[in-house]
Amino acid sequence: MAVSVNLDLVAVDAADAIRQLATSLAPMPGVVDGVRLVADVLAREAVLTTYVGDGVALPHARTDAVTVRVVAVARSNAGVAFGPKGERAHLIVLVGCPRQDVSAYLTFSKLLLRRLRLPKVRAELLTVKEPARFLQLLELNDEAPAGSAAS
Repeated sequence: MAVSVNLDLVAVDAADAIRQLATSLAPMPGVVDGVRLVADVLAREAVLTTYVGDGVALPHARTDAVTVRVVAVARSNAGVAFGPKGERAHLIVLVGCPRQDVSAYLTFSKLLLRRLRLPKVRAELLTVKEPARFLQLLELNDEAPAGSAAS
């Protein structure tokens, strides 16, 4: 699984955050069409907000733009407006998953949400300074390849 980390995301809105995160994944192994990945995640967000509450958004798409699951995680100190009510997401996890990989996608999303619903985990995610620790808190570090990007 390819993973990108941005602990200082600055975005004007949800679409900007999605573009930045999806674009950070474009050069990663398993991404065959970075432009399509951006478009597919934006299209999914347009159908229904991926803001899940507690300052967390999980923009995602099942897409032919990737051959393996790819994940971009970000923290925004100011927060990014997501959803029709403009709720501010401070933790954003973008997931791109191969279209045919439904079961693994649902399992991964369920486990990720379970972690993000823990107040203690969210609190540490908002303050941690090291990308490796951020991934560890999300329990993503064991799956991340050695070449994962961290910014």
